[in-house]
Amino acid sequence: MSTTSPGAETGRTPLYELRHIAEPGAARIFAKCEFRNPTGSHKDRVFSYMIDELERAGTISPGMTLVECSTGNGGAALSRVGAQRGYRIVVIMPEGMTEERRKQIASWGGTVVETSADGFLLEGEETARRYVAEHLGSHFLDQSTNQLNWRAWRSCGRELVADLHAAGETPGHFICSIGTGGTFTGIADVLKSAHPALRTWAVEVDRSAALYAKRHGLPFEHHSHNMMGLGPGKVPANLREELVDEVELITGDDGWNTMKRLISEEGLPVGPTAGGNIFAAQRLARTLPPEEIVVTVLFDSAWKYLSIWDGRYEQYGAETDS
Repeated sequence: MSTTSPGAETGRTPLYELRHIAEPGAARIFAKCEFRNPTGSHKDRVFSYMIDELERAGTISPGMTLVECSTGNGGAALSRVGAQRGYRIVVIMPEGMTEERRKQIASWGGTVVETSADGFLLEGEETARRYVAEHLGSHFLDQSTNQLNWRAWRSCGRELVADLHAAGETPGHFICSIGTGGTFTGIADVLKSAHPALRTWAVEVDRSAALYAKRHGLPFEHHSHNMMGLGPGKVPANLREELVDEVELITGDDGWNTMKRLISEEGLPVGPTAGGNIFAAQRLARTLPPEEIVVTVLFDSAWKYLSIWDGRYEQYGAETDS
């Protein structure tokens, strides 16, 4: 298992145009390869930026304990940068996350505190706040509500604008699934400023689609699912809803099945949330003329899921559970 990409630096990830599973007559799809970041996920951007800004403001300093609620990608990214900067890291994580995530966090000296599967991320956030209240010298970063999360993603938005401009392409659509909402918000903010006609599509897993329910006046109920990092059980505070033009739903199986196509046919070793983004992007692309450009994000790496390759987390039940 690789816990860090050799020689990798945070940001400046490649932009990849879908080739082998691109559909004739559909719009072209470009994906930002965030899984190429140092710990194998998009979360490296968030925590490198967040610690820089909080140190600059005097909010935190080396020697403190930094606490975060995460399904694993964020915990690994924070553990890496924390070890490099002289912080102790505590990751509040729902039980049942993959063994690869736990080992990666431990490899950087992070400590995992598990919460229940039923409580998922909402219980994790409550546990993190309680931990900080009980431990002097600790600080809850709270990626779910901290606006430094989405501001970190403006760098990715600027890279997308520059890369597409260099390629002579103008994006017409940005589609991205939401967990904390930071990735979607930061990128959409920049892309809409650079390309005012651009349309945005937020993607939710169908079993925890709080924004979709809100937009359509439907009752919302969170159900367990197999798209870890998505569907936290609420509309995330870091999602600037005015930047969302449309909301789309996917199933967990959409993500896992498309992930395996990306690995085998495109040679992209990505995880199921990346698969979910591509599934939604392809569905959108079929409705558009071939000269249109759809942009999305590849979040994390396939190796983080080797121990659960069938996509069924024991603690989170099957897709068909109510």
